[in-house]
Amino acid sequence: MGLVCALGAGTARAFDEAAADRALLFAQQQLVRTVSQIPTNQYPKSSLPNGTWRLVAATDLLGWTQGFFPGELWYMYQQTGLATWRVRADAWTRSLEGQKSNMLSHDLGFKFIPSYGLAYQLTGNDSYRQVLLTAAGALASRYNPRVGIISCCDWNPDWQLPLVVDTMMNLELLLWGSENGGQAGWRDMAVNHALRTLSDLVRPDGSTFHVADYARNTGALRFQGTYQGYSNASTWTRGQAWAVYGYTLVYRYTRDPRMLEAAQKVTDYYLSRLPADGIPPWDFDAPASQLLKDSSAAAAVASALLELTNYVSDPSKQRLYWNAAMRMLDSLSSPAYLAAGTSSPGILQHGVGHYPAGQEVDVSLAYGDYYFIEALRRFKQQPMPPSPGLWFSKLYFAEAVHDLGSGNAGVRTVEFDVTPLDDSIDGVVGYADSATSVTAYSQLSMLVRMNPSGWFDVFNGTGYSAANTLLYVANTPYHVRISADLDARQYSVWIRPSGGAEILLADRYAFRSTAPSIDDLGKVVLKSGTRDNEFRVANHAVRPAGETWYSRQGFYAGLHPLGTENTGIQTLEFDVRPLRSPIDGVIGYADSSTVVTERSHLAMNLRMGLNGLFETYNGSGYAAVNRVPYTLHGIYHVRIRADVPARRYSVWVRPPGGAEILLADRYAFRSDAPSVDELGLLSLKSGSNDDYWVANHTVRSVTGAELPIRQEMALLGEEPEMVPQEAAAGCSTTAGASSLAPLGVWLWLLRRRRAFRLAAGASHGHRRLS
Repeated sequence: MGLVCALGAGTARAFDEAAADRALLFAQQQLVRTVSQIPTNQYPKSSLPNGTWRLVAATDLLGWTQGFFPGELWYMYQQTGLATWRVRADAWTRSLEGQKSNMLSHDLGFKFIPSYGLAYQLTGNDSYRQVLLTAAGALASRYNPRVGIISCCDWNPDWQLPLVVDTMMNLELLLWGSENGGQAGWRDMAVNHALRTLSDLVRPDGSTFHVADYARNTGALRFQGTYQGYSNASTWTRGQAWAVYGYTLVYRYTRDPRMLEAAQKVTDYYLSRLPADGIPPWDFDAPASQLLKDSSAAAAVASALLELTNYVSDPSKQRLYWNAAMRMLDSLSSPAYLAAGTSSPGILQHGVGHYPAGQEVDVSLAYGDYYFIEALRRFKQQPMPPSPGLWFSKLYFAEAVHDLGSGNAGVRTVEFDVTPLDDSIDGVVGYADSATSVTAYSQLSMLVRMNPSGWFDVFNGTGYSAANTLLYVANTPYHVRISADLDARQYSVWIRPSGGAEILLADRYAFRSTAPSIDDLGKVVLKSGTRDNEFRVANHAVRPAGETWYSRQGFYAGLHPLGTENTGIQTLEFDVRPLRSPIDGVIGYADSSTVVTERSHLAMNLRMGLNGLFETYNGSGYAAVNRVPYTLHGIYHVRIRADVPARRYSVWVRPPGGAEILLADRYAFRSDAPSVDELGLLSLKSGSNDDYWVANHTVRSVTGAELPIRQEMALLGEEPEMVPQEAAAGCSTTAGASSLAPLGVWLWLLRRRRAFRLAAGASHGHRRLS
């Protein structure tokens, strides 16, 4: 129970993006090595002692592993955007076309989803789709309506009508096909098969049999047991992994609550049997003398758990599954399992294929490598667990909608942080009326898009446009501010890159002309173009265009309470407009417990001085990093990043129509001001009443999504810290060694590449692959 104890200790962070990038770089090196050594009609399956691969021919109809190698190559194309990977992936994919009419195998999903499925997802080339549909039809030919299963394994004379847990993984071919031009009945076949597997292979405690066999003439259950496990009563670990992954993917397509319940049932059993490092033995019930690890099962489950966390609603379950996946990836990417420094041609070592037969024991396995790469890619697309304030984009509209209520009428300000989780995505943040049932893009009145060409744009009446070009970079947060006038059906959009100035993206753009009538901003839609989790949104807020506060000659009259929760590091933003010029106007902040009667009681002070300039108080007097003049009736946007514990703050001012200018860089709180534990009071002080006004004042905590941004934290004189792992009572944890050293030019280019463009990104089709 060591792993379960550790997983209860809070969110696991031993595995991070740097570790994922290192593992992906090693995977590329191994794949390049393999590509150079094998022909395009041969496929690696398992490593041999001499450092080469055991190969399977493209024409082997009963082989089940040929699809994984081209799948690895397609993931590398997605990872790097380099055309060489696409050429390689296409070559090993097209060599499998002869299998598309293969009716002898129940494993066509294994063969075609990683190869042709990823090919179609990443290119949109319809020739791939046509092959997939033919293959789905061939798989459907093995459906037995009497029992409701895809039968397997005609080669075994001891079985009449066998069902194996492995087939759960092949159902995706039928489910995908039914949504992409194939027969609607294929979906029913997949659901019926999953339900029969649940009734006859999943035991009451959540463990699984490997095989069930039925009488050919009557459909009666003849046998329940194993073929590749230790015994008929044991739990073959990779079979359990197929159940975890399989029920998760069936739920992805069907949203059938029975599938989600089954996924959790088999997952909870799997996790309850794991050792502390998260890597299972090949069979949970094998004797101590046979307890070899199986990294392939761990890789498949790690990938499945990253998807499953998005479907469960219980926060404790989300945390459990997320932490388990992190522990597995941390172990798999460590020297104990990664094949770096060994003679293996694979990526992971210590996989087990068929232990009872003595085949492929303690080797690298192509399918283990594939699911490991998939898990790494999923982690990079979703590098933090789901939470109530963190939303991820979804491929289907029904899952992409978040209700905002019916009160957001008139002129509204919308703000949020958006992070693209890959380059060249097709992600839209859109808005509709609370009464609209959103099923298409045309029903969204306001749309901000990260387009497949790599920049932000905004819908203006009849099409997308942008006042300025702003490229986006994967895994980098951007702050979005929208001013929406629902009565005028117009909106303006500004985006601030991390550590940069706010950029105008849309200036009074028209609502979408074909959208339904909109009286309120009642729904926000986070819509992906090609897959779930293309981007995430944090800190989404809608508020009135802003209460306007006027400066006052007396301190008491100019005070505005901000509450007692604004501790730690806070971001403050507002618009200020001088109504006279020059003036002596101070915008200051104090602790909620302070009785403010003079300027020395204000810890932070921003001043519009009689010299016609903005200035900021630094310890013992006013100063400014840059000269920023103010003019009569100009509206200036102010952003302050305040570190209350460190008693320091930085200030940026954006003049009308200009870029943000740094005014104060880590300035000290006023040295003679009272102690400040939080920013509880705002003071608008001037020489006479109504010298200026402040509008749209907001205070928000710096979130976990913002804290790692080195440029922002450097302005506060801080360095990012590793989040510690905390041990739960009675549990011990050992922090994994996670180097934060740069990975060199390769990673720098990887994170900033702009070459990769999805050929099919402009279309909003119904391709659905995780």
